[in-house]
Amino acid sequence: MKKIAALAIKIFLGLILFILILLFTVPILFKDKIRSKVEQVINESVNATVKFEDYKLGFFKNFPNLTFSLNSLSVVGVDKFENDTLAAFSSFNLVFNLSSLLGDSGYEVKTIQIDRGIFNAIVLKDGSANWDIMKDTTETVSEEPETESSDMKIKLKKVAMLNSSIAYIDDESDMKVYIKDFNFNLKGDMTMSETDMQMSFDAASFTFIMEGMSYLNKTKIAGELDLLANLDTYKFTFRENFFSVNDLKLNFSGFIAMPGDDIETDLKFGTDQTSFKSLLSLVPAVY
Repeated sequence: MKKIAALAIKIFLGLILFILILLFTVPILFKDKIRSKVEQVINESVNATVKFEDYKLGFFKNFPNLTFSLNSLSVVGVDKFENDTLAAFSSFNLVFNLSSLLGDSGYEVKTIQIDRGIFNAIVLKDGSANWDIMKDTTETVSEEPETESSDMKIKLKKVAMLNSSIAYIDDESDMKVYIKDFNFNLKGDMTMSETDMQMSFDAASFTFIMEGMSYLNKTKIAGELDLLANLDTYKFTFRENFFSVNDLKLNFSGFIAMPGDDIETDLKFGTDQTSFKSLLSLVPAVY
């Protein structure tokens, strides 16, 4: 009996040692392979200058999945938007399904997490937008043998953005929006045609300027959305949700549908309590 117990302990310790060896060696084995695949996907997809300083690969953040982190990532425009930063991140994390790395059907990305992101969306007076950087995917027929495709699958279940800032400057409409200290979380199986999705967001400062007038100036915003999304019919059913601006909190429910060119809406709004102070907090500073 003692021999059996001792053998079981040795097998258990051996498994633990084997798992530890995998945790440290697998990231090393796949690190350069994943980096080259990410660079390939980026270069094939965008007309922009994309740079990042360092990258890491490890199990410990999202075990048993594999986390690939790009540090100090930046996306800078070209042509009309040369030297204009479209996006920059302190860290950009992709969580891969480990089994997809071992197969040949493509790499599966389950989670995207952005930390301390900076987004600058710009529209010029001629209507040109700096986020229009996707390359034309239309290709001419060639008799040459096909090269290896990128095979990067996006099967998201979670998107998170932490401590980020967003600027939207539209010279065509004379409109500006600035959002600071923005946090956003989205959960749900985005691979299904119909899925339950939960979203939450908050920002310490939201500024909206139209034709030189500040309608909202450094207001606090927050919200939570619980919805059923049908991506085949583009119908979004809202359950219990709320949106708050400063001290004013609005609850809403209903649906938004886009079956064709028209948009169908049936939304109901309400508030738990409304005071003069909460309404006054929304009055533009100019008044």
